[in-house]
Amino acid sequence: MPLPSPNLDDRDFRQLMEEARRRITQSSPEWTDLSPGDPGMVLLELFAHLTETMIYRLNRVPEKMYIEFLRLIGLRLQPPAAASVSLLFSRARAEDQPIQIPRGTRVALSRSGSSSDALIFTTAVNATIPAGRTQVEVLAHHCDLVEGELAGTGTGLPNLVIRVQRAPFVARTGDDLDLIVGVEAGPGELGERIPAIEYQGKTYRVWREVDSFTNVGDDPYVYLADRMSGMIMFAPAARLGQRGGALEDVAHALSAIPGARREIRVWYRRGGGPEGNVEANTLTKLKDQIIGVQVTNPGPAVGGRAAETLENALVRGPQQLHSLQRAVTARDFELVALYNSRVVARAKALTRAALWAYATPGTVEVLLVPFLPEEKRDGGQVTVSVLQDHQTTEARVHVQQALDERRPLGTTCLVNWAHYKEVRVKARIVIRREEDPQAVRQRVIERLHQTINPLPTPFSSTGWPFGQALRASHVYDVALAEPGVRWVDQVRLVVDEVPESNVTTLVADSTQPRTWYVGSGSMLFRSLNDGGGWEPAGRFKGEEITVVQVHARQAGLVAVATRLPNDKGSRLHISRDCAETWEATIYSLAFLIQDLAWTLRGGAPVLLLATNVGLYELTMQPGSSPVQVLVDQSNQGLGFYAVTTSTDARGSTNVAVAAQNTGGVYLSSSGGATSTFRHTGLRGEDIRELVIEHDGPRSFIWAGAAVSGGDDPGKGCFTWELRGSEDPPEGWQRFGKNWTGGTCRSITFIGTKVLAGSHRAGVLQLDRRGRDAAWRVSDVGCGLPLRDPGRFHPVIALGADPETGLVLAGGAKGIFRSEDGGGAYSSSSNKEFPDKVTLPATWLFVSGEHDIAVVGEDEAD
Repeated sequence: MPLPSPNLDDRDFRQLMEEARRRITQSSPEWTDLSPGDPGMVLLELFAHLTETMIYRLNRVPEKMYIEFLRLIGLRLQPPAAASVSLLFSRARAEDQPIQIPRGTRVALSRSGSSSDALIFTTAVNATIPAGRTQVEVLAHHCDLVEGELAGTGTGLPNLVIRVQRAPFVARTGDDLDLIVGVEAGPGELGERIPAIEYQGKTYRVWREVDSFTNVGDDPYVYLADRMSGMIMFAPAARLGQRGGALEDVAHALSAIPGARREIRVWYRRGGGPEGNVEANTLTKLKDQIIGVQVTNPGPAVGGRAAETLENALVRGPQQLHSLQRAVTARDFELVALYNSRVVARAKALTRAALWAYATPGTVEVLLVPFLPEEKRDGGQVTVSVLQDHQTTEARVHVQQALDERRPLGTTCLVNWAHYKEVRVKARIVIRREEDPQAVRQRVIERLHQTINPLPTPFSSTGWPFGQALRASHVYDVALAEPGVRWVDQVRLVVDEVPESNVTTLVADSTQPRTWYVGSGSMLFRSLNDGGGWEPAGRFKGEEITVVQVHARQAGLVAVATRLPNDKGSRLHISRDCAETWEATIYSLAFLIQDLAWTLRGGAPVLLLATNVGLYELTMQPGSSPVQVLVDQSNQGLGFYAVTTSTDARGSTNVAVAAQNTGGVYLSSSGGATSTFRHTGLRGEDIRELVIEHDGPRSFIWAGAAVSGGDDPGKGCFTWELRGSEDPPEGWQRFGKNWTGGTCRSITFIGTKVLAGSHRAGVLQLDRRGRDAAWRVSDVGCGLPLRDPGRFHPVIALGADPETGLVLAGGAKGIFRSEDGGGAYSSSSNKEFPDKVTLPATWLFVSGEHDIAVVGEDEAD
C-alpha cells in the first residue's frame, strides 16, 4: 500500500458555506435572509469560492515538494533528441585534388520556405572527398552549432551557475562535441596533454561533464549540465568530516571552481526534435556552399524526439532513484539503456550463459528496440525495414558506453539490436447482421497490428514479450474483443521465411541443445526448438549455400561455404556465436568448396576444406588464409568430395578425405598434417559422403557411394574401423544388401541404427549389429515427398539427435521431421500453423499484412 498523501484542508465550497451560515446565526441573529439572492450571501459565495481555490493550491504543496525532492536527487528533464543521418557528398567526376568537407557544414531540406530553411543538419566530423574519388559519407545531426558563446565569468567562489542563451542542448549523441565548456586559462596554467581550445586569441581549458560531484576521479575540473534549461553548474562547497566524526571548520569546494574574472565559453549543439526525422533524398540544399559538391541523404534521418514532459519525469524519477546509477539487476541494465538513449523504446537484459553454451559466464546481453514516431506506424503497423532503418550504430555504441560505466566489476555487457520475425494472420470473422463488415475488418486488423507489435501500444503497454509464441488463442482474444463479432474460425498463422525448398545441407549443433542449421538457396536458417520453428540466421545474397558445419567441441563455431554464380568460386563465412553475428572477414576462393570439417590443433580450432583442387586448412587466427595440405605427393592437384575428422580417447585426431575421379579414400592418423595421409582403398568407387560413427570406444568411417544414375540400385555404404596408424585386418567392409536407393547422399546414426539418405528410395535404415544386416527402405506412405509413384525425391541432407531419436531430412521440397527414429515424417517447412508460431528468446514479432475475411452471420455456415 502506498504512503497516504496528507490532505492539509479537505473543506469544499458547500462546507465553507454551511460553516459561514452557522457563524451568521451565532454572531448576527438579525441577519435573517440567507437566501442566494441576498447581497451578503453573494459576497459569502464569492469568498467561499476563493477560499476553495486557495485550499486546492494548498493541497498541491506536496506535489511541489515531490518535484523538489526529485530535483535534489539529480533528476532533470530530458532534452530533445537530434535526428541523425548519413549525408553523401559527391562531385561530378574524380579530380586530382581532394575536397574538404569541414565539420559543421550545414545542409537543409530541398523544398523552399522559411520552415524548411530552419530545419538544418550539420556534419559531425571533418571529412574529405579523396583525390581520385567522387564521394564521401558523413554523419550529420539535426541541430545548430553554437561556437564559443560567452556564457559567464568566474567568481572564484563555489556554487557558480551560468546559463547559455540558446537552450536546450540536444540529448547526448555519444559525441564529446555535443557540449564543450571551456574556462579561460591563466599563463603557465596548462601543461602537456591537458585538453584546451584556442578561441579569439585566448586559451580555454576544457572541463569535463559529470553526473554528480561524487567520485569525480583525478581530474577535478568538472561541471554538471541541465541540458533542457541550458544551465551549467560548478561545484558547491561543504564542510566534510574529519577523523573522529567532527566536521571541518571551513567549507571546501567539492571540485575545482572557475577563477575570478575568468571567461567561461560554451560550444554546443542545440535544437533536435521529431521534425528532424525527414525522408531519404530530401536533404539536398547546401547552406554552406562548397564549389563543385552536391549533397543528399540516401537514407532517412532517424532518432529525433521531443523533449520530456514534466509528467513523464515524475514517473521516471523513482525508477532512476531505484537504479542508484549502478547496473546490477536485469531491470537496472534496462533502465540505464532507456535513460541514456532517446532513440530506444525498449530494452531487454538477458544472461547469455542461460541461453547459449558458448557464452562466457557473467555476460549480460541487452537487446534494444528503436523508438518510432507515430507517423512511421501506418495504421499501428510496424515493419522490419522501418525498425532496421532506425537502428543506428551511434545509439547502440552510446548505450554500450553508458552500461560499461555502470556494470559491476567482472561482468561483461554486450548491446545489440533485437531480431524480428514477421507473422501474418489468416482468419474468418462472423459478425452481427447490423455491423459494417469493412469497418469491423479495419478495426480488427488495427488491433492485430497493435497487439503483434514490438513497441508499446494502447493494446500492449510493453509491446510483444521477447520469446513468447504467437498462439491462435491470441487471435481469438483480439477479434472477440471487437463489439459486433459473433465468432472466429479458420485461424491460420503464417510466416513467409522457412526452408521450404532447395535444401542442400543441414546439421545439428551438438553443443547447443535443440539447435539445427539448414542451408536453402542463399539463406541460412536456424531452429532452436528441434525444427518446430525456423528463423533466418544468415543472408548471403547472390551465393548458394553448399555446406554448413558446426564445431563438435568448440561451442558456437559455425562455418558456411557458398558457391558463387556460374561456379566462379566459393566463399567462406564464419560465426563464433551460433550464427547470431558473422565475422567481417569473408574468405573468397577461386575454387569450389565441396565439404568442411572442424578439428582442434593445440587447443585451437582448425577448419578443413575439401575442394576441387585439393585439401586446405584454415586456422581461426586474425589475418590467416587457407593453406593447402598435401595428401598425395604424386598428384598435388587432386580434388576431394568429402572430409571428416575424429578424435579418439587417446587424443589422436584422424582425418579422412574422399578423392574425386573415383580416387578412393585417404586417411591421416596425425591430425591431417601434410604428407601424413595414406591411401586406404576404394579406388574405383565414387565416394561422395564420409561420416564418423562412434560405438563406445570404437570408431568407424562410413563412406557413401554414388552411381551415375539410371536404374543402377547403387552399392550402399562402406565402413572402415579406425585403429590409429594400423589398418583393420578386414579393410573396407561393404553394407549393400537390399540397397535400392542409387546414390547415397547423406548418413547419420541413432544408437545401433544407421540411416542413409538416398537419391530415390527415401531414407534407408540398417541395424549393423545384425548377423545378416540389410537395408530397409522407407514406406511410400512414411510422409517423405514423392516425385513419382513409389519413387521419392532425393534426400540431400540428413541429421539426427541420438538422445531424442529426432531425425530431420532435407531436399528439394524442404525439411521433413521424424520423432520416431526415421519411421514416419511430417513437414517441418510449413508456412501456415493452426495453433502457434514459436519465437526465440531474443526475438520479437512484427505484423505482416493480415488476411481477415469478414462475413455476416446470415452468410456463415
